Amino acid sequence: MTESTKHWLWLTLAYGPANSRKWNLMSHYSSVTEAYEHVTSGDFTNVLPQDRKSFELATPAKIDELVSECEKQRINIYSYDDPEFPDRLREIYNPPSVLFTLGRLESIDESVIITAVGTRNPDDYSRAIASRLIRELAHAGVTIASGCASGLDSVSLVSAIKGGGRVYTVMPCGLLCDYPRNSAAMKKAVSAHGAVISEYLPHSGSTALNFRMRNRILSAIGLGTLILQAGSSSGSLSTAAFALSQGKDIFCIPPHNLYDDSYSGVISLLRDGAIPVFDSRDILNEYYSVYAHRLNYSADVFSQRSESGLFGINKQAEPAPVRQTRRKANPEPEEHPEPIAKPRPAPDLSGLTEERRRIVEYILSNGIVLFDEIAENVDGTTDLETSLTELELDGIIRSLSGNRYTV
Repeated sequence: MTESTKHWLWLTLAYGPANSRKWNLMSHYSSVTEAYEHVTSGDFTNVLPQDRKSFELATPAKIDELVSECEKQRINIYSYDDPEFPDRLREIYNPPSVLFTLGRLESIDESVIITAVGTRNPDDYSRAIASRLIRELAHAGVTIASGCASGLDSVSLVSAIKGGGRVYTVMPCGLLCDYPRNSAAMKKAVSAHGAVISEYLPHSGSTALNFRMRNRILSAIGLGTLILQAGSSSGSLSTAAFALSQGKDIFCIPPHNLYDDSYSGVISLLRDGAIPVFDSRDILNEYYSVYAHRLNYSADVFSQRSESGLFGINKQAEPAPVRQTRRKANPEPEEHPEPIAKPRPAPDLSGLTEERRRIVEYILSNGIVLFDEIAENVDGTTDLETSLTELELDGIIRSLSGNRYTV
């Protein structure tokens, strides 16, 4: 670890994460090392009186303790001067001074990243649309960033992983904080396919302010922000507001019910000029010409062509069939048979632990079940939320709205 990174940790310990006053101090010095040398030698000229005590507490011993804890927990540290620190974050107001991650940050500045966020209590419509849309984007080479809360954030992360894409989740707390509760399996999956990111010290808890400050990072790493479902008081609108201030694109899933209050936030954004998304091509169309080298053109979505001419890149134009103009005297009515849904194959339970096999068998026997029903009727479940998350990531079960599950 470089001395510069230790000095950024010193600055972060002194001011606390997300405190913009650190940048007022840095404006007086050419580097963080220069600031460190002046302040630790007793020169508090550029330090506000209320901050002096915090600097006295930010000792080298505490910095070493923090570094040791991160090494022990395999937490990576990216400081503001680190070559791998994203420029997209350097360019925003009050950028983070240090990022802690589980997993690695890879080519964020060159990647097509879409920040996808939405309510914690989605309806079946939004859940189904989000699942398919995010999976298609991920398969097309788009990286998905989201929060880690239940609801549409989790749907976005799981769907992106299923689509073979990279994922980032930004936390409103330290990486070692158990938030959301029993989210270890989700964090492990995200870190294996991208990174779990936080600007907060590893053991820090979450506060209401932390969520808002987290959203500025979530919006900044993406080229655009996709609002999947949001009411007028949804925290997703905070992410959209940061995205707008950062000059990002705003996308929205049109509501299925104009008079449903749970879509009022989306309606407001659409009125203000957000881009409506009817399928994944409406998002890809904004970026595919500039980021061609970062996308997967073998994805099915790129072989589709709509009336507006989106894509059709991999398809040769076919001549239109000659239409018969002669009409029968007594034409027979055309039949439009209803499509027959293909049944899902029975899941393979051979590699599951005894506990998870019992969970899946219970769901198979009952069709659609509530979380509480599983907890009450499946004996020996020790960490049910983790088991359900990993079963969903493995494609064995599916989560539905209202904390329900099916196979």
